[in-house]
Amino acid sequence: MLLYKEAACPKRSDDETMAAPSTSSDVPAAITVLEQCRVSPSHDGPFGEVSIPLTFFDVPWLDNHPVQRLFFYRWPGLTTTHFAASALPRLKRSLSLALCHYYPLIGRLEPLPRSSKRLHIVCTDADSVTFTVAECVVEDGDYFHHLAGNHPRRVEMFRPLVPGMISASALLALQVTVFPGAGVCVGVSIGHAACDGSGFVSFMKAWASACRSEENEAPPAGELPVIDRTLVSDPGGELYTALFDSLKYLAGLSWPAVEGPDVERSTFLLRRAHIEELRRRVSEQRPPAPPVLRYSSFVLTCAYVWVCLLKAGWPPQGEEDAAYLIFTVNCRGRFRPPIPAAYFGNCLGPCTMRARRSDLLGVDGVGLAAEVIAHAVASQGHGDQLLEWPKECFPQMAVWLRGRPLSISGSPRFGVYGTDFGWGRPAKVEVVGIEKSGAMALAESGEEDGGIEVGLALRSPEMARFTSLFTAGLEDAGNGRGRPG
Repeated sequence: MLLYKEAACPKRSDDETMAAPSTSSDVPAAITVLEQCRVSPSHDGPFGEVSIPLTFFDVPWLDNHPVQRLFFYRWPGLTTTHFAASALPRLKRSLSLALCHYYPLIGRLEPLPRSSKRLHIVCTDADSVTFTVAECVVEDGDYFHHLAGNHPRRVEMFRPLVPGMISASALLALQVTVFPGAGVCVGVSIGHAACDGSGFVSFMKAWASACRSEENEAPPAGELPVIDRTLVSDPGGELYTALFDSLKYLAGLSWPAVEGPDVERSTFLLRRAHIEELRRRVSEQRPPAPPVLRYSSFVLTCAYVWVCLLKAGWPPQGEEDAAYLIFTVNCRGRFRPPIPAAYFGNCLGPCTMRARRSDLLGVDGVGLAAEVIAHAVASQGHGDQLLEWPKECFPQMAVWLRGRPLSISGSPRFGVYGTDFGWGRPAKVEVVGIEKSGAMALAESGEEDGGIEVGLALRSPEMARFTSLFTAGLEDAGNGRGRPG
């Protein structure tokens, strides 16, 4: 069995290596590339060429930037020599094993023969993924802990840790950066056409499971991915064509990016006690909710952060008195019959909300926001209803993008802090690139307290205002005092 195959990759040019750091921990550190290779799946023999057609669920993500996450692991006393000799071979072998099951990630995105609209993922025996090993050496020994913290940090500090795709059609790139004496960062970029967030995390956990396995040659633990896109019904490809043709409505439009020389990212934690206090306050503010509405932890978190962001001035107000919120909903369990939870691909439907900005900024703004979000979630369809949204998705999205919507990346249900390569739980997991869309990133609390982490990228003035509003609104939440937002 071929465990993994390595091939030399071109070294990064000098202008791709960050300049030497200053004494300030807010300046990007020097990253030295030690090795670039390519890793292929383990398999018993050639499997020829595999074609995986895209579905209409994949179309909305064709023009999106890759999904990028950084997993930080504390490892006191670590040396680069020790990592290269012990951990690195295991990482490569386990990656090869995981890719055997998640083989679409080694492929490339190409148009089907004789078609300019239909695309597919093509995988062959010769395909592999880019794997970069780097080292970060700085005079400031706390640099790793600074990056893995919750406080404001400049967004450019994270960019050298993110692997770049070797080509526009590639679907996966990986980078492991060693911080001698402190820890390791595993950076992952995955093309969104390959899978959604659920698939992203399942791949990472499969890789980590194989890595921490004693034999390091066993298949990943847990449910293996289901790679069968015929499970998504689209007779005649009508929904795919409708969505693809509607891409024209988004020409020249973009998400409300956070731009400027002072953009920074911070993480905010809503503990379980905070969420329960928000639930109590919302119940007092709003009329009794019908049984169909559920003020879940997700709903309450989104409502609270949405209102605090609006009060802090983000997103900027458009021409009308309206605020928009957009996120996606996992549709696997909404089909009849359900699509398997392990389905590897995109299976997300849009969930859109609109409310009067002036109302959300009012006394009971958080309660109103929670009601609006809960109603939108409850209104998501099932069965054949899921096939209606592609017909109007992009024309409606074009209208909403002009309104500068707030969007959401990630989910507390993914369990990203369960990604253990044998080095323990991550000290921090970051979604990179949220400044490009002005999104908030959600994850379960890394402290295992049932809370939710919220990652934001804002300009320094907006971040300072948001931090003040967020903190003040949760003051004495555990004691039932204070005001939301």
